[in-house]
Amino acid sequence: MKIAIGQIDTVLGDVEKNVKKLEHYTDKAIEEKCDLIVFPELAVCGYSLRDLVYTSSKTPDDPAFLSLKEKSNYIDIVFGFAQKESGYFFNSSMYLSNGEILNIHKKRFLPDYGMFEEQRYFSPGQTIDTFKTKFGKVTTLICEDAFHISSHYATFKNETEILIILSASPFWSDHNSMKWELWENVCKTSAQLNGYFVIFSNRVGFEDGVGFFGKSFIVSPNGHIIKEASFLKEELFASEIDLRDIERARLFMPIRKNEVCNESIG
Repeated sequence: MKIAIGQIDTVLGDVEKNVKKLEHYTDKAIEEKCDLIVFPELAVCGYSLRDLVYTSSKTPDDPAFLSLKEKSNYIDIVFGFAQKESGYFFNSSMYLSNGEILNIHKKRFLPDYGMFEEQRYFSPGQTIDTFKTKFGKVTTLICEDAFHISSHYATFKNETEILIILSASPFWSDHNSMKWELWENVCKTSAQLNGYFVIFSNRVGFEDGVGFFGKSFIVSPNGHIIKEASFLKEELFASEIDLRDIERARLFMPIRKNEVCNESIG
């Protein structure tokens, strides 16, 4: 399986221009014979929407997504967008495959600390679901979702094989660490404990003085980074993975077997 990550910058509130960029990078991934391409959180509209949420949010069946749906006949596509539903707005991701919407994930945990104010504009999702794809069982998380233990427990319980994390993570550092090291630690730990691949797609660019650092990566079921993107640079990068590594990792660390035994005893 060949995975592509579209580590892109976006124009705040310009849905048409951003969708065109998604289409461009999707075409490049198709040319490179990739099977799946993953774009960042809110790739369709930009992150710091505030009052723009009302004009930038779309329903999943909006005509803006028709071309991407058509391209998903050749490659599976995952991207973040602001979703409009019954008068509410959600920070969501869409998984397209074979011309159809396979899954919509609504961000479950909305940060409201520091620079973050998502709860002012978005409503929280209620579930973290795992769904079947042609590559195996997939779970999608959006940024803050990945910092909650309950999210990773859901991926374990649902027998996830590929965890996809969409992010618009801003850059910070102190004298001890860089922001991306936090992400690497979380993703490598989750991959190794659960024995699955993790695809982390983070955006780049600046909005209102906030910089998004990129450094997207793919982690193996053994907890090793297979490939990592550049710092602050918009790019498409692709990597081959072997899905048989999931079974190999779970044989090496049969944690799931022990959990099942303990549940049966209880």
